[in-house]
Amino acid sequence: MVDIRRLAPADAEIFREIRIEGFRNHPTAFGSGLANVIDQPLSFFESWLSDLNTYGAFDDNELVAVAAFAQGKGANVHHTASLIAVYARPQARGKGIMGRMVEIMCQDAKQEGIEQMSLCVVTDNQAAIKTYLKLGFERYGLARKAIKYDGQYYDEDLMVRFL
Repeated sequence: MVDIRRLAPADAEIFREIRIEGFRNHPTAFGSGLANVIDQPLSFFESWLSDLNTYGAFDDNELVAVAAFAQGKGANVHHTASLIAVYARPQARGKGIMGRMVEIMCQDAKQEGIEQMSLCVVTDNQAAIKTYLKLGFERYGLARKAIKYDGQYYDEDLMVRFL
């Protein structure tokens, strides 16, 4: 049975491990690079977990997937949030775990007054795009050359779900 819950600062070490793994395995999926994460002290991850709504999926007490949402900071965008830091370990893929977690996150965000959740996803990540579409996200744009990794550019689909 997979347990999905919000992560707390006490989870910083396992959160750090899965974030580094995500950056190593899928460097084009994230805006910042591995170097920006790997050298951060544990306190950086504790702060992240204190400040952002970060969720984890645990399978037999092992953290197998993570995602977070960041609420808009300005008065005119406080009703919005961005889905960020999404990563599932290989053993968690294709099982609906991420879909369940994102659905829980959207429900929690709505209860907190958030009216829309947006995200960016590299256009060649068809499995993620399929999941997001199934969850009610819609494409509203394309960010050309949004990611540049190792000299190559990657486009991102811009998606939104109205809660």
